[in-house]
Amino acid sequence: MKQQLYLLPGLKTARHLSEQLEGAGLHHKQLHIAHMDHTRTIQYHLNDLNFLEESDVIHSGERGFLVGMMLSLITGMIAWKLLADHPAGLLITGFACVIVLGFSTWLGGLIGVSSDNYRLQPFHDHISEGGAVLMVDLRTKNDREILDSITSHFEPVKPAGFVSSIDNPFLGDLIPRKHYS
Repeated sequence: MKQQLYLLPGLKTARHLSEQLEGAGLHHKQLHIAHMDHTRTIQYHLNDLNFLEESDVIHSGERGFLVGMMLSLITGMIAWKLLADHPAGLLITGFACVIVLGFSTWLGGLIGVSSDNYRLQPFHDHISEGGAVLMVDLRTKNDREILDSITSHFEPVKPAGFVSSIDNPFLGDLIPRKHYS
């Protein structure tokens, strides 16, 4: 599924635009707001980002998994070379590979916990200055038409592009950017 992103000056504009979009037929769950103040976002009855949408846990965990695959392959080859004649060599080698893979995936996710989602990293400065980012899930062509017709009448709304809702471990910066705090 694709998501259309819009830069908004603040939560008042986000609330007004969300009301217009919901009145035109988009569902509340299709609209996600990225803003620094989560309490105000909820007070404005906006759909705030959840933990997985805001942080980079999944994306960094996937990267950790890929690194872990390579490291566990190397670990497996070394362990098998050292333990080839041992009766439990295969078991120990497999266990070592699983441990390395699990640790790498866990470490990647741990790094992602303290980092912005890679889709939101380009808008980090805008959000930290008090702005908001509206993420709209486009499920049908009709959703796109509704979105275009309503957002064309809002002056402060700036289109910021499209992103895929499917995580791609090969996209984003190599070094993740820290949360807004």
